[in-house]
Amino acid sequence: MKFKENRALSFLSVTLVYLLAGAGGVGLYLFLPFGWWLNFLLADVFATLVVYLFSVIFGNASVYDPYWSVQPMVILAVAALLHPLNLFGIFLLSVVFFWGIRLTANWAYTFQNLQWQDWRYTMLREKTGVFYPLVNLFGIHLVPTLIVWLCVLPAVTAIREGVSLSVQGVL
Repeated sequence: MKFKENRALSFLSVTLVYLLAGAGGVGLYLFLPFGWWLNFLLADVFATLVVYLFSVIFGNASVYDPYWSVQPMVILAVAALLHPLNLFGIFLLSVVFFWGIRLTANWAYTFQNLQWQDWRYTMLREKTGVFYPLVNLFGIHLVPTLIVWLCVLPAVTAIREGVSLSVQGVL
């Protein structure tokens, strides 16, 4: 049996890709000498490129699918480890983790194996032909990463700045 047809081996492969991408991204974040938001962006792009590389190796762009839910948890966990959390930070981290775990569990539950790929990616490959590698890199991997990065940026800022929730702050 080929590993791409085996659900357990496929799941293990994707898990290892994410552990490698996460470790590389966190290491790069801690190593880079730029401001925190640029370090965060470059580390996120690096982690995405690791996932992209393996999606090419596996011939399956759906390797990126769990990134939407895993990425915010990793980013906020790093922010929480580097900065003390107040009550609002704990709440924010809890909400994002609840959402991320639920969404990742849904992906894991529906994940068949590395033979299966989201039909939209297959359609994009058929419609874009020789340009598919660029569509895959930018449209399927990097643009969504940038979208999620922009969405997570306020939460990271809130944790870093120790923002607290108050009635005055809401009004």
